[in-house]
Amino acid sequence: MPTLVTSYFAQSAVFGDTSTLSTPSFTPSTGEVIVVKAATWDSGTASGTPSGGSLTYTRRSTAAPGGFNGYCTIFTAPVASSPGSMTVTLSAPAGSSYHSMVVERWLNASVAGTPATNSTITGSGAPSATITTTGANSILTWAIVDENSRDPTGRAYLSSATEDGLADGHVSTSSVHYYAYQTAATAGSQTIGMSSPNTQAWTMTGIEILDAPANTAIRGAFMPFFDSL
Repeated sequence: MPTLVTSYFAQSAVFGDTSTLSTPSFTPSTGEVIVVKAATWDSGTASGTPSGGSLTYTRRSTAAPGGFNGYCTIFTAPVASSPGSMTVTLSAPAGSSYHSMVVERWLNASVAGTPATNSTITGSGAPSATITTTGANSILTWAIVDENSRDPTGRAYLSSATEDGLADGHVSTSSVHYYAYQTAATAGSQTIGMSSPNTQAWTMTGIEILDAPANTAIRGAFMPFFDSL
């Protein structure tokens, strides 16, 4: 099963701005998969795009349903060869907004060319959607924007998900952004979301991170060497 090395959270000023967001410096291992989850307070205001470490970041899913809703998106970048010390920087959003990001580092992981994601991306009440996973021992990683800006105190996640970021703008009604991940031991329909707060105007996107056994990841990293033998 993929193993989380660590995650990093960053957010803008709560009343909104056009700032870039960055992680602290870190040195990823060869074979890691870096996941960047980003959100803004407005469905019509796209987040920036990530860069760093000379890696290729691919957008995997986006929820931007329009109307009175938020915006959230997920990028991934494989680390074929460690670039050494690096940071991940998210460029400025399309306009001034409350925005945030979480960067995750996963070992023993891979991402399908078209990863499984949720088809229901917006609704009212308690956020809930399904992702039909394709592999065993996967991770589901996801983001939610609550445009109703409900107080996140007492928040509860479905499917024993683990929170790894919270952008709390409820006092200034600037939206609330939730970031979390969960395990999926078997392939099939999996539920992502929250049971509380249950009066949200929510937008959500999530993807499947596949299991890649350690020996496979290592061999992939050194494939050019093996092929030369």
